[in-house]
Amino acid sequence: MVSNKTTLLVLGAGVSGLSSGILLLKAGYKVTIWAKDLPPNTTSDKAAAFWYPYLCNPRDKAVVWSKFTLEYLKKHAIDDPLSGCSMRTMIEVFDHKVDEPWWQEAVESYKRPILEELPDGYMDGYKVEAPLMDTSKYMEWLLGSYTSLGGTIQERYIASIDEAHMEYDTVINCTGLGSIELVNDNSLYPVRGQVVVVKPNGLTQITADDEAHNNLAYIIPRETDIVLGGTAQVGDWNLEVDPKDTEEILQKAKLLAPSLDKVTIIEEKVGLRPGRYKVRLEAENIAGKTVVHNYGHGGAGFTLSWGCAHEVLCLIQTQTRNS
Repeated sequence: MVSNKTTLLVLGAGVSGLSSGILLLKAGYKVTIWAKDLPPNTTSDKAAAFWYPYLCNPRDKAVVWSKFTLEYLKKHAIDDPLSGCSMRTMIEVFDHKVDEPWWQEAVESYKRPILEELPDGYMDGYKVEAPLMDTSKYMEWLLGSYTSLGGTIQERYIASIDEAHMEYDTVINCTGLGSIELVNDNSLYPVRGQVVVVKPNGLTQITADDEAHNNLAYIIPRETDIVLGGTAQVGDWNLEVDPKDTEEILQKAKLLAPSLDKVTIIEEKVGLRPGRYKVRLEAENIAGKTVVHNYGHGGAGFTLSWGCAHEVLCLIQTQTRNS
């Protein structure tokens, strides 16, 4: 049993668990991670991972968290060749004229693309410079950063938060959909995402249709491939690749970028986003023990990651001072 308030257990080794672990280690805490899956086998490893607040609430907090993440990545990851992070131009496209984006306070600036910059059939959009996190490198970079700071990690499955509290007084819960079982949170639900990874063809701009006639469609060129998506199938637990989804993804990609008329498929992947009516980020007292929950990020786990990790740290520091 670990009763020292500066020795912590993080549950989950996806982007939220690793980011939280890193900031806690930097603040002087001793951190161990337990996780059912470790990189490269986490849900986070399957993500396209471009900075963009997608499928997440509450919006007022999401703006703060995503702004913190954007600034953190610019300061700590963009210039590190091992991180897999790079600044890219992204255009989200619409069928109609749109108002100011709800996330505008999270960025220094954004633009409206001119009509010539939009794919055929679209009328308006948002154009922003933001980080792309190539998960084939970024997750490994996170894991390396965590262990180099002295963090330990163990592949270990538990079915109840009580199992963690048998050994640790303070636990940070970053288990995503695992929290359905772990803490009996039935407000969580899967949002199935399938992507198709294809060989690069020279495209560098990220394009996304979230609400218009080709939704959900996105094109995310990375260093050695292009990720084409996607699906957002609520309540679907199927982790198998669906050939019909692949066909639809490729068809929509061609409509966004005609240069993708002929592609060479490298891989098809499926992941389950942890949907919830809002992100759960709060401290809870369970029989005198502390658990800080950090899950339910929807489609914005990477976008919110460092901002949420910073709030986890603040909650832990408050708990430490008050103990």
